[in-house]
Amino acid sequence: MQGVGERDGLVRPMQPVSGHLPVGRRWSYEVDWSGIRLLADVDQGTLCLRTLEGDDVTARFPEFAGLADVVADGLFDGEAVLLDAGQPSSLALVDRLRRADPRRARSLARARPAIFMVYDVLRLYGVVLTERPLDERRATLGRLALDEVGRIQVSPVYDDGVALLAGVREQGLPGVMARRRDTPYDAEAPQDWVRVVAGIDPEPTTPTEIVADLPVPPRPRPDRPEDTPPAPGPGPALAPPLSGPSSGTGRGRHSREDEPPGLW
Repeated sequence: MQGVGERDGLVRPMQPVSGHLPVGRRWSYEVDWSGIRLLADVDQGTLCLRTLEGDDVTARFPEFAGLADVVADGLFDGEAVLLDAGQPSSLALVDRLRRADPRRARSLARARPAIFMVYDVLRLYGVVLTERPLDERRATLGRLALDEVGRIQVSPVYDDGVALLAGVREQGLPGVMARRRDTPYDAEAPQDWVRVVAGIDPEPTTPTEIVADLPVPPRPRPDRPEDTPPAPGPGPALAPPLSGPSSGTGRGRHSREDEPPGLW
């Protein structure tokens, strides 16, 4: 695992640890998308995508180029996600990574585009954010309107991990990621990021918050059967937003001046 971002002192990516589901107000929860982890570095409007091993895979995912149209300078942590029969498929992503020819990669991106699911921002317009708590970084990420452009989505966050774990089980998704809200982005503190496999039961602790409005599944698209998520069970409905955002141009380039003072 290598550092990325020369201007950021070679930021070391965090890695989650496997374990039981932690519960309580100090934790936030996301779906485990089971994709390929990527760090997206936008420098002066140019995007570079790297794996945790430091490999440059920018040419393999031309559908993510729109990120540089929204943010001219930023470092983002996330995953490339592809579906197979409605489920995230790591095998399909591995096949994409093998396609070194840019023309072939563009053809695959048109036929079966991936989604870059973003769950953290580590630098924005020259300001390194790794020392900020997760909640503050996520709030900054949410103000960028990344969902409005291309194949970029911000991974939804939930407060009730027990309900989310039940939802991903019913839909056959891999599991849940739990992250400490009040902690910085620190590769030396993996205990702040826990991967919970859907087959593992949570520890016998009562959750402190309940979320009753998990989103309903999106309508399947007849022309894109691979975008159809599995039907929900009788429990809480969970809809991973993997049908892809609209292809419109969104709000255009975001700038530091768009935010009130003190938010960066």
